[in-house]
Amino acid sequence: MVTKKSEAWMAIITASSNDPVSLAASLACEDFECVVDELETVHVTIHGDSASDLRAKYNSAMRSLRASSEALSVIE
Repeated sequence: MVTKKSEAWMAIITASSNDPVSLAASLACEDFECVVDELETVHVTIHGDSASDLRAKYNSAMRSLRASSEALSVIE
């Protein structure tokens, strides 16, 4: 199946952490679906109206996750 740039897109980010709840909390202000499982993993689902919209949301999510991860590593 070929997806056009102007069609809806979706991406899932999976990240492991000693504190996955804090990683998920770093995305609280965004319109993402976050699920934390029992394996200390956070699963983030991002929906975009287009490829460029998804890319912008993905970049925002990754910046938030990275900043949260770096802050947690300093605290621990």
